Amino acid sequence: MSPKSPKREIKRFTTEDDQRLVDLKENKSMSWKQIAEFFPGRSAGSLQVRYCTKLRAKTTQWTKEADLRLSNAIRDYERDRWRVISAAVGTGFSPAACRERAKDL
Repeated sequence: MSPKSPKREIKRFTTEDDQRLVDLKENKSMSWKQIAEFFPGRSAGSLQVRYCTKLRAKTTQWTKEADLRLSNAIRDYERDRWRVISAAVGTGFSPAACRERAKDL
């Protein structure tokens, strides 16, 4: 029997982490590799996933027309097909943004 490897401690993102991440990506236009230098212990990939799935989705600007297209796409393409749904809604609406917005409809 081999000894169990120690579990990694999960480091949660703070509000300050999220704000810094958005600032570095949107205002400073840094690459993920450059941004990772500001977050010791986090990979460029984990930062990209955080930004794309949790943070960018919250900043998407929704109009009544976009809401209607989203509702129609959900009805037409089923609720769990977010990539297809986001394409039907239009450019600039990620699958994560559509999924989050659908919860509010």
